[in-house]
Amino acid sequence: MRKAIVIKLLLTNPSKFTNFQIEEFKKLGYEISTWIDEFEPLSKDLFDSDVVICNSLFMHNKLSNFNQLKMIQLTSVGTDRVPVEEIKKKGIRLENAGDVYSIPMAEWVMLKILEIYKETRFFEEAQYKSLWRKNRNLMELNGKVIGVLGTGNVGIEVSKRAKAFGTKTVGFNTTGNSVNTFDVCYSIQDLLSVIGEIDILVLAVPLTEKTMNLINAKVFNTMKNNAIIINVSRGRILNEADLIEALDKGKVRGAALDVFSEEPLSANHQLWKNPKVIISPHNSFVSDNVEDRLFQVIFKNLSSLIT
Repeated sequence: MRKAIVIKLLLTNPSKFTNFQIEEFKKLGYEISTWIDEFEPLSKDLFDSDVVICNSLFMHNKLSNFNQLKMIQLTSVGTDRVPVEEIKKKGIRLENAGDVYSIPMAEWVMLKILEIYKETRFFEEAQYKSLWRKNRNLMELNGKVIGVLGTGNVGIEVSKRAKAFGTKTVGFNTTGNSVNTFDVCYSIQDLLSVIGEIDILVLAVPLTEKTMNLINAKVFNTMKNNAIIINVSRGRILNEADLIEALDKGKVRGAALDVFSEEPLSANHQLWKNPKVIISPHNSFVSDNVEDRLFQVIFKNLSSLIT
């Protein structure tokens, strides 16, 4: 009798998955090993894995250490934490999390826009002090123009929700090609010529050499006065020093940031104390449904690898 082929799967940070889900992976025919801390060098006996499910593993372990890797399945959407070109050269299949996190991230974006426009901090502070204070400085979303840098899954979900508030949605992508749900799309290269029309700029684009430090003083100086900026992509797309200067000058009304150039954000960073900035710790993707969606995406990809 011919010996059954064993496909070795390395699962990092296994707490993302339930015992039932891990058993479902095993039923497909995978022999599973786990590694809890991606920041620690891997045990050498795991370098013969055929498949790796991970997030930041290859920031701390060399791809060349793996001698028979067939697929890398990321639990993140962004691919900036893996050596993409090296993976391509080796013919290794690379999969990301697809649209798993798009809905909670889009909901977070809309929440923060409304928090800034409706000045919720003002009323929270008044309530804390038991003060009956009105605020005549509130704004409405209806009629505003929302620019979304990145027309992928997150950008599309943002556009859907923004249009329900009566806004015009403008998308920016690498080609300028039209994308459903957006009223109009432009190339990212056209950003400076269009930015003066935009009330709200949402960053939902992958980090690449071309997008790194893309939102800088030149962009802020060209923006419409009183515009706001929301970042759910990667911190290094936005020049934080230039943002602070634009906020201090009153050019930008407010910013909501879920990602930063260095994470975690240092305790003495100026952004923490800026009253015009809303901060969350790379948390916008979290919801009660993402773990099940992530399992479905990974299960489908693992199934296709062995059929």
